[in-house]
Amino acid sequence: MGLKELIYSLKENQALLHYNVATFEQIKAGILAVKETKLPLIFGVSEGERNYLGEDLIKEIIDFYKKDLPVFLNADHSKSFETAKKALDLNYDAVLFDGSEYFIDDNIKITKELITFREAKNILIEGEVGYLPGKSEIQKEIEIKEEYLTKPEEALKFVEETKVDLLAVSIGNVHGITATEPILDFERGKKIYELVKIPLVLHGGSGISLENLKKAASCGFKIIHLNTEFRKIWKEKLQEELKKESVTPYKILEPVIEEIKKKIIYYQENLFNFL
Repeated sequence: MGLKELIYSLKENQALLHYNVATFEQIKAGILAVKETKLPLIFGVSEGERNYLGEDLIKEIIDFYKKDLPVFLNADHSKSFETAKKALDLNYDAVLFDGSEYFIDDNIKITKELITFREAKNILIEGEVGYLPGKSEIQKEIEIKEEYLTKPEEALKFVEETKVDLLAVSIGNVHGITATEPILDFERGKKIYELVKIPLVLHGGSGISLENLKKAASCGFKIIHLNTEFRKIWKEKLQEELKKESVTPYKILEPVIEEIKKKIIYYQENLFNFL
């Protein structure tokens, strides 16, 4: 089953986990989780992560496992036509053109060009309307200004003119983990979903309670992005293991992989609502 068919087969209260990776250990943890659960997983790689891993190498790795497992690859937060085009050339499963820092008309123009360039390829294109502050790190409080939030009428205009497959929106979510949980405007999310009638994507899921992630899923968010939470697990467990006497890499790294794997499974099962 392709990614588009999978997304549209989800029940009202189900969502897919989108999990960003930048190291082999993170990739291995995701693959082991999918092998154990048999549940799908979207691997995400931002521009920085693609540059670090090699955008063609990560595609080959996921393709290798895709023969037997429900795994998918998304070119996350492509900030320009050129970087998004590279991912389309490599036949990623999905590509996000993040035009949230552009004026809406410029965002629409570039997204339409990508849709045209894609032609008949079976690749999902995600657009983004509204602005998410923060970065994928542990941070202090982040101010959410009213102008950051996605305007439902702008979301509708964007989807009607671009014909994107997925839409990322801002409803109070932020990139990274802050001291207190972000307050999400679920009513805004519901209204946008009712207007655009395509699956929504929630970026900045780290630091949001499972209860609220499930609530987002029921409001039309069919993909939930988690990055910083897994980065935090990776660093803290690695620091713990490095204090031990062993200098054998796999003995140091295997517990890190296991710790990440357990958290992936937790979100896979809960967001799929199978527990």
